[in-house]
Amino acid sequence: MASLQNTFRLFFLFTFTVVLYLVAGAIPFATTWQENKWAFGFLCLAYLMYAAFYLMPAYVLTRLSQFILKVNSKKDLTHADLSLFKAQKIVYIVAVLSTAMTTLLLYANAKLFSLYGMYINGFVLNLVMTPGGVESLGGGSASDIGFALIALAFVLLQVALLWLAGRLSHTSFALAYAAFRTQFSGWKFALVSVLSIVILHMTFAYDCFTSNGLAVVAESVPFYQTVSSRKLFKALGVSQKHDTTLRVKGKLNYPLNPITFKKPAKPYNIIWLTSESWRADTLNETIMPNAWQFAKQSTRYTQNYSTGNGTRAGVFGMLMGMPASYWFQFMQEQRGAAIIDVMRQQEYQMRFYTSALFSYPEFDKTVFAQVPANKMQALQNSGKHGWENDQQNITDLLHFIDKRDASKPFFTFMFFESPHARYYFPPEAVIAKPYRDDLNYATLSKTALRADIVPIKNRYINSVHHLDMQFGRVFDYMQKNNLQDNTIVILVGDHGEEFMEHGFWGHNSTFVDQQVRTPLVIYMPKKAAAEVNQLTSHADIVPTLMPLLGVTNPKADYSIGINLFTGETRDHIYIADWDRLAYVDKDAKIVQPVNGKGAFMQKVSTRQDMELKGAEAKAVIATKQASTAQIMRDLTHFIKPKNKAKPWAGNQ
Repeated sequence: MASLQNTFRLFFLFTFTVVLYLVAGAIPFATTWQENKWAFGFLCLAYLMYAAFYLMPAYVLTRLSQFILKVNSKKDLTHADLSLFKAQKIVYIVAVLSTAMTTLLLYANAKLFSLYGMYINGFVLNLVMTPGGVESLGGGSASDIGFALIALAFVLLQVALLWLAGRLSHTSFALAYAAFRTQFSGWKFALVSVLSIVILHMTFAYDCFTSNGLAVVAESVPFYQTVSSRKLFKALGVSQKHDTTLRVKGKLNYPLNPITFKKPAKPYNIIWLTSESWRADTLNETIMPNAWQFAKQSTRYTQNYSTGNGTRAGVFGMLMGMPASYWFQFMQEQRGAAIIDVMRQQEYQMRFYTSALFSYPEFDKTVFAQVPANKMQALQNSGKHGWENDQQNITDLLHFIDKRDASKPFFTFMFFESPHARYYFPPEAVIAKPYRDDLNYATLSKTALRADIVPIKNRYINSVHHLDMQFGRVFDYMQKNNLQDNTIVILVGDHGEEFMEHGFWGHNSTFVDQQVRTPLVIYMPKKAAAEVNQLTSHADIVPTLMPLLGVTNPKADYSIGINLFTGETRDHIYIADWDRLAYVDKDAKIVQPVNGKGAFMQKVSTRQDMELKGAEAKAVIATKQASTAQIMRDLTHFIKPKNKAKPWAGNQ
């Protein structure tokens, strides 16, 4: 029995060192030591304690399987053979598989952070659990094989560690370690563990209440659980710092008042073309000649920012006209966009197309919640590449316009997938060489990315060029069918795409310009072409369109954006992800958590994404107190007041 216990003690000790290695890569030990010795001590304790927490489920499962096997078999385990293929195989299998799953999860978490700057979070879980989520990554067979081989490698690693632990279970080191564990077991171990947990988390709670210095340090520890004890510290008379967490709670109150309109005598058609990962600097004459020429006949907004660094937040903000932080309220109540309510009441003929899915992100339960399923076409599961789906969708979109009832206006929305990683395109779209033939997510690393980022970006450029080719089909159709005089056209990206300019690839990780700035082109019949270099947001599109639909409500009833056609200007915009909100103005970007869900506290950078710390950051924050108050007003603008009925849309 003692030999068996020594084996498992060594096995979990060895696995603990593997866990420490997998977690250590993203933790800023050196930087923290240089900046704050107190924070360094906290970080070391959190690192060790959470490494033990990660292994706890595997340890409990292994001990539980031992107990169950012993009870059921009523056998003495003292002389059990330590071989993996003889007695006690079930316990060994449980130990190997549970620890392999744990270390594999931590490996995936470390890989995710290295590439995209985020740990496994609500976004990633939603990606895995929502139908179509994993497919949206564009992973291929090479990635699938790679992932399978990596999973097998982690299982084999745990088999090797268990074998090694068995071979070393009688050595002097194993016996000394066993003696230490025997002396330091039971109530002593439990007491030290509980005290360590209490000290760790109460230290964090106290710091967040008084100075907030540990928040950024704690966020580097995967799955760190933040705690607060405001009432306790207030009762003790501790001085509280300024609270930077934005809490948004309550029922949805959207629109604020029933939408009223006077239907135009000659309503405009609307073609709304949105592309995945379309960053601002690709709208040029070389990469996108069709869109560039079209933009010369339209209004082009050169400083446009998405409402998010991901598809969910970007599309939500452009169709709702508000910060994407409202997503969860709209999702809970399955409330669609007011602009679609208006068009349905005006008998617009509508069709919606995506080369991804309407169920991931859950646009069928938010912005398009009121749209019948037979008016929405999603092709991600067609078995074809994104560019092929884009071509098919444009064919179907033009066919819909061609066969419509010309006596009624139409509204069509298209979401393109061509520029989505892994950036697929046909041979005729190649304008940038060399480019990588394929990307294997299972073998990606930051070092490999830096070496290959140019050919990877060339893939992206080629895919954007293909996007432009599909835009060209729409523009040609409009010209041939004389639609320029009565059709509004919108060209916009859901968000941008970074290529290691600030250390990451892709999007959804930070709020740097490469991830959040997109083209915005609005063609308005008989409106003079213009280039606007002032700050604009996705949230401005709806309040620009609603008056053109005859809506008489003030824009504050359904949006926090501005009307781009009336000469209004804005001094700040909002960008959101799952649990953070970025405030952006002409001087700075300030990122802070929303609803207390994020471990991230305030982070400050210049508008050009140069990070500010210490006195510089505090000086910027000190000048933005009025802006912080405005953020709270905007984030609660559509929250239902108590004891008031929710208004609904209607016409007059």
